[in-house]
Amino acid sequence: MTLHASCYLLGLPLLLLGVGMLAVPSRMRDGLRAFPRHACAGYILSAAAWIWAGWALWTMDLDLINPYKAYLPVLVLICIPLTWFWMDNLLACRATGALLTLFPYELLHLARVHASPGRLVVVTFLYLCIVTGMTLILYPWKMRQCLEWLAHAEATIRCAGALCALLGLLFIAMGLTVLR
Repeated sequence: MTLHASCYLLGLPLLLLGVGMLAVPSRMRDGLRAFPRHACAGYILSAAAWIWAGWALWTMDLDLINPYKAYLPVLVLICIPLTWFWMDNLLACRATGALLTLFPYELLHLARVHASPGRLVVVTFLYLCIVTGMTLILYPWKMRQCLEWLAHAEATIRCAGALCALLGLLFIAMGLTVLR
């Protein structure tokens, strides 16, 4: 995959989320308030995070892990239900944090070899995602507090939606022009 195609994949979900927040802020408010303690979302996101982490370890060529790679699928399958059982409080927030730390890995490799200085916008965004993800893993209640603040009024939801849509448009425009 190329960096400009990755910019489309970054920009499109941000644009759709932003448009959704602008179009139906009342429904988004209910979703934002329910998300941190939503059990089904937590189960799905945490399973995805464990599978992604297992795949990342499988593809890394680390001498420390190589002798144990045969056990990784079993370990992932054991960790998924244990996470559901032991970390059920704010699991959706923790799993979101895990996914935010995992997804930039490949994109940073793509951005590293790209010649355009515009890649630094993408790199900065990816590192912000990593730091935010680590914060959410350690302090999941911070996401709940932020979502509560965001859902406090329709004006804040609309402002956040506008910023999210603009960021999505920025990434799509960068993919079409600067990072081509």
